[in-house]
Amino acid sequence: MLIKQQNKIQFSISNFQFPKKTGFSLIELLVVISIIGVLSAVLVANFMGMRERARDAQKIQDLYAVKNALRMYYNDHQSYPASDGLNASKTILSGQLDDYISAIDEIDYWYTQNFSGVADSDRFKLYVELEAGAGDEDDDSARKCGEDPSSFPSPRFYVCGN
Repeated sequence: MLIKQQNKIQFSISNFQFPKKTGFSLIELLVVISIIGVLSAVLVANFMGMRERARDAQKIQDLYAVKNALRMYYNDHQSYPASDGLNASKTILSGQLDDYISAIDEIDYWYTQNFSGVADSDRFKLYVELEAGAGDEDDDSARKCGEDPSSFPSPRFYVCGN
C-alpha cells in the first residue's frame, strides 16, 4: 500500500494481502480422478459386449423374417422347401424365397425341413449361431425345437415351424 509522507512515497508491507488461493489441492484432484476412473471402468465393462448383443438381436430378427417368408411360401405351395440333410445351409432357400424376402443371401442361418424324421413336409427348423447369446431365450428356443442347448459349442437361436 502506498503511503504518502512529506512528499515521500513509502511502501508498507503490513497492510499488504496476498491473493486468496483459488486452485484445488492435490487430494481433491486425486479423489476426482479416482472417481472418474471407477466410473469409466464400470461403463467400459458394461459396453464391451454391446456390439455383439446388437448383432445377435439383428440375427434373431432376420431369422424371424425368414420364418415369415417360409410361412408365405407354405401358403402358396402347401409345403416347405425341401432340404438335403439335417443341417442344410441357407443356399437351399436362396432361390426359392426370393419372392417373399429380399436380401435373403445376406442372412446367415441354417435350415432343415422335416427335422423330425416323420414323412411330412409341414415342419421346418431354422437356427442361427450367436456371438454373445441371448440369455435364457436361446436355450428356450432350442428346447422348443427338440434340441439340447448344452450340446452346442456356441449359442444358437432356433425357430421352428410345425
